[in-house]
Amino acid sequence: MRSKAICLFFILALAGITGLNAQMTKAQLQDMYVAYLRSEGYQPSVDSDGDVNFTAQGHRFYIDVLDTDLTSFHLVLTNFLDIGGESNRLRALNAASAVTRTTKVVRLYITSSGRIAVDSFIFLAKPEDFSIHISRLVNIMVQSRNEFLDLMR
Repeated sequence: MRSKAICLFFILALAGITGLNAQMTKAQLQDMYVAYLRSEGYQPSVDSDGDVNFTAQGHRFYIDVLDTDLTSFHLVLTNFLDIGGESNRLRALNAASAVTRTTKVVRLYITSSGRIAVDSFIFLAKPEDFSIHISRLVNIMVQSRNEFLDLMR
C-alpha cells in the first residue's frame, strides 16, 4: 500500500510539473533563457519583439520566444551576409541548399531583405530542456555559416 502511495505521489508531482510548463508565459520563458545564458557567461538582452539576444563565438544569435508552443525551441543566427543582389541569388540558394542538405537540424535561407540567415527549430519534452541542446546548436550553426561562406568563395 505504501509503495502505491509513493508511486501515486510521484505521478501527481510529475503531472503538476508538466501542467506548470504548459502554462509558462512569455515573460517566464524569457527569464528562463536569460538566467541560463547569464549562468553560462553570456550577456543576453530582450529586444522589443521579446526575443532573447546574445553573442556566442563572435556571432549574434536570438531565441525566438514561443509561448504558444512550449515544445518548440527556435534559435536564429542573424542575417550574416548580404547576397549582393539578384546576380548572386542562385549561387546563394545552391550553397544554402547544399549546407542544409548535409547538416542536421539547421537550415540556411535568404531573408526578405536579401541576407542569409541560419536557424534551427527543435522539439523539446519540456521548455527547460533547451539548455541541453543550445551549445551544440550554436556550434553547428556557426559551422554551417562557415561552410556556406566557403561555398560562396
